[in-house]
Amino acid sequence: MKNSLGLALRILVAAASLLFIGVKVYRQFANGLPTDIAGLSVTPLLITVVLVPVNWLIEALKWQKLTAHLQLLSLSQSVRSVLAGLAVSMLTPNRMGDFAGRISLLKPENRTSGAMAAFVGSFAQMLALALLGVAAFCLKPVLPDFLLWTTAHYAPSITVLLVAAALLTFFYFLAGKYAAKFKAGHWLWIERFVVSAGQLTSKRLASALCLSIIRSCVFMIQLWLMLAAAGVWIDFGSALCSIAIMYCFVSVVPTFALAEWGIRGSMALLFIAPLGGNATQIVIATIVLWLINVALPAAVGAIWGIVPSKLPNRQNQNS
Repeated sequence: MKNSLGLALRILVAAASLLFIGVKVYRQFANGLPTDIAGLSVTPLLITVVLVPVNWLIEALKWQKLTAHLQLLSLSQSVRSVLAGLAVSMLTPNRMGDFAGRISLLKPENRTSGAMAAFVGSFAQMLALALLGVAAFCLKPVLPDFLLWTTAHYAPSITVLLVAAALLTFFYFLAGKYAAKFKAGHWLWIERFVVSAGQLTSKRLASALCLSIIRSCVFMIQLWLMLAAAGVWIDFGSALCSIAIMYCFVSVVPTFALAEWGIRGSMALLFIAPLGGNATQIVIATIVLWLINVALPAAVGAIWGIVPSKLPNRQNQNS
């Protein structure tokens, strides 16, 4: 019953997003065919494409560091593992299948701890988006209508956001220490999974969070470039603030990976449209970015990541 409700919620969110996009685009064309969407500007599009491998290399470096205490992975093997996880996640809600694809390239005895490392990596990315979103909110960018109430209640709103961000950061760094003492009785696999969080040192966690923040900045810049490629020229500072808040919201919306472009498109219309540009341009930018940044790497991972490879164990060492 719970799974059915979760599935229904995700389908409802995806359908609502697509309907919202459809209405916005229809209204745009009903007022006359836009004359500024004939094609994409080449230069910002090329820069966006160049940043795609940078995006996933950063994620691969993060995965390499999070699994360094378990198994030695070369950068190539780490990239392969990350893309395999991306390919599997495309068919699961909220990319929950990501860890399954990643740990499939680890040795069997390392997979339980590897699953926890993948969970921590995902949490680090979500935390990075939350921190950047809060920072952007503090800079008071141009906000969409449904967030204008925060202007009249600015201090309380910022206080709540800062406290929430601090609590998430506190949990991220200290949860492992308490997890190391976790006992699950006869459920030994659950105990091994939770306790493995304690194997991640503060240094590794800090490194993973820093890489997540850098990666978040990369794909925020990519969206700004794609908007420029589609003809939406927005002030860099204002755009990044709105994009940071947008991605913060996107990270907590339940959906399927294959419906992400719809969620991102609708969120982009809510957060970026107030800054300028028509609905069609914004939707085109978000869809094209999703295709080159997510769908294409996932296709590569589906082909490259399914071939098994032998990965050597890492010698025990502290870092």
